[in-house]
Amino acid sequence: MEKDKISVLVAIYNIEKFIGQCIESIINQDYKNLEIILVDDNSTDNSGEICDKYAKQDKRIKVIHHKENTRLPGVRNDGMKAATGKYIIFVDGDDWLAKDHVSYLYKVITKEPDLDFGINLVNYTTRDMKDVPEKDIEFWTPEKTTAELLWPHISIGAWNKIYRRSFLEKNNLAFKPLFTAEGFRFITDTSQRVKKVAVGNKRIYYYRKNNTESATTKYDIRQPLAAIKAAEGIKADLLIKTKPVLRAVDHQIWVNHYWCVRQVVALNIKDQYRKEYNESRKYLRQNAFRIASYVKRPRTKIFTILLGIIPDTISRAVNKHEEKMLKKDIG
Repeated sequence: MEKDKISVLVAIYNIEKFIGQCIESIINQDYKNLEIILVDDNSTDNSGEICDKYAKQDKRIKVIHHKENTRLPGVRNDGMKAATGKYIIFVDGDDWLAKDHVSYLYKVITKEPDLDFGINLVNYTTRDMKDVPEKDIEFWTPEKTTAELLWPHISIGAWNKIYRRSFLEKNNLAFKPLFTAEGFRFITDTSQRVKKVAVGNKRIYYYRKNNTESATTKYDIRQPLAAIKAAEGIKADLLIKTKPVLRAVDHQIWVNHYWCVRQVVALNIKDQYRKEYNESRKYLRQNAFRIASYVKRPRTKIFTILLGIIPDTISRAVNKHEEKMLKKDIG
């Protein structure tokens, strides 16, 4: 069962409050044949020292200390270069794993011989810790997987997925030096190059929503502006150009323009980013009905159309709701 070594790569930057829980959840996996690679991206807090402490306690742990901050692309690429396992799993250092996380993903990717990519559809979050019934492992085509990732109906990070290392190396798959969405680009580059994808459905990954320093919880106009470019880059480089995939990537671009308006409204920086703000509002208005025609749920169609008509009003309401939920998450 455990003849195959699995490399677990952890991205770490200034998360001393959370990294201990993450590392311990990996050490205590029921699958023991692990190579645990902790990549500290020049943290300015005690994260690096905490990693070193755990490395002294467990010989499976290797720590890489960056002398300069490289952000996630550099962290993950260095982890991949150091990996020697047959399979690779990525973990964000402020998250943590269920005890059977690795064994379940191994079960997914070995369900049939010669699988190169496995994904898991569901996660725990600090906002939703309820169990859900485990479903049978499925097999999806590259087209379906890519479309589902692009919508996104599946978590868009590199985490909660498993990859055959030799496949990544053969196809020169690495994280591009993007400001954001580097994981999104990586998983869609991967999904388009495999023969089929094994799909699990069991909650085994704990995604943290109460880290106020995370890029996902802070307003930062650079995030949506970079995400728009990343999504446009994905579209330009698509290998699969069927209608479902093209619709999904167009929806993703549209959503990132909405994200831009949300950030501008939240930060009250319309004057500083007048050009970007106007371009995103124009994009929402011109494409609202087209994008609405792609979605199935009536409420989502209405929401999409309203975003094209009153983007600022919708953005203020959504921002207010998300801020309320974050306060609840923090406690």
